[in-house]
Amino acid sequence: MDKRMTIDEVIDRIPNGGTVAIGGSSISRKPMALIRALARSDKRNLTAIVDVGGPDVDLLLGTGRLAEVIYAFVGFEVLGLAPHFRRARQTQAIRFQEWTEYTVMAGLDATIKRIPFMPTHATLGTDVLAVSRVFREMRDPFDDKPIVAVPALKPDVSLIHVNYADRQGNGVILGDGHVDVLCAKAAKETFMSCERILSNEELQRFGRDVQILRVYSKGVVEVPWGAHPTGCAPDYRTDLRHLEDYLKAASSEEGWRQYEAEFVSVEQPQYLKNHGGAEELVSRLRV
Repeated sequence: MDKRMTIDEVIDRIPNGGTVAIGGSSISRKPMALIRALARSDKRNLTAIVDVGGPDVDLLLGTGRLAEVIYAFVGFEVLGLAPHFRRARQTQAIRFQEWTEYTVMAGLDATIKRIPFMPTHATLGTDVLAVSRVFREMRDPFDDKPIVAVPALKPDVSLIHVNYADRQGNGVILGDGHVDVLCAKAAKETFMSCERILSNEELQRFGRDVQILRVYSKGVVEVPWGAHPTGCAPDYRTDLRHLEDYLKAASSEEGWRQYEAEFVSVEQPQYLKNHGGAEELVSRLRV
């Protein structure tokens, strides 16, 4: 079955008011081409689920797509805080659920296992139970000791970026898979962008690095530099220069509108041209 799609076809499958799980971690292997397309769409009132978010969540907040964020952390690592996220969090402009990295994984895993919650000892003795009211402390029915029930997270759609894929929807992730496999399995529909589509025979040579199996993916889009400005190891590094420009632009209304016009409101080919072309990115960011 040929699962190749366009970016616009993927965005069309995301329902208004839907819940979107986003793969990658912080400034690493985020599905940014898909995120930019979602940011410039007319989709609204979305809930984002991220283990560790970065420019993906911040961009969707800056363009008004989100009504809620379920997260463990959102930031720009060594570059500092996420500006739109910080402002929205401080003003409570939308809803926020503060989880931990493990509880996000446990919530996704509960959906995969088709159970309403995942029992765990995580968060016991911490302020997480006071900060996030979605968890429930209960007694273990076998030894009567305290445990925590983490509710199932049920994304309508997952968006992930992989190094390579085939047209059947198998995906290769080289290096840390982060929570992408959990996102792919838990969502009703999973869509991948990839650096390059290979033949099935070529893809199978990657063995265990074929982390996303076709039974979990609904569609795949070939988008070279589709994770930029986040990194996609070992293909290219995180573009720290671009992220610094992003942070500067987001510090003022005028700067942000200019950034949107140059890097969000345009489709991927023009996005690359506005960076000087793929050749310029290769010269700066190829490992």
